[in-house]
Order: sequence, then structure tokens, then C-alpha cells
Amino acid sequence: MATYHYRTGTAGSAGPGPGAAASLPDQSFLWNVFQRVDKDRSGVISDSELQQALSNV
Repeated sequence: MATYHYRTGTAGSAGPGPGAAASLPDQSFLWNVFQRVDKDRSGVISDSELQQALSNV
């Protein structure tokens, strides 16, 4: 089973280069989307949750 996790940045990661923030979606927007898809509030998006979310697009 594949799982998809949402994680904030990790210490020591290089991250995107300068100016990349302007092109990245807002973190609070992404968190809200993740929470809407993670129906069972497990902190993990299961295969079935992802399939359901993609079928609603």
C-alpha cells in the first residue's frame, strides 16, 4: 500500500533556491487541502483517500 505524508521542512534540507517561494503554494493552503483529503485524520493519505480525492477533481 502506498501512503502519502505531509511534512513541514526538515532541518538541514537545502530547499528551493532564491525566489522559489513566489511560485510555491501557500503552506496553509496545502495543509487545508491535505486535511480535506485525509478523511480519517490519520496524518497519512491512503490509496483510497487519494483515489477519492482525484475522482472529485
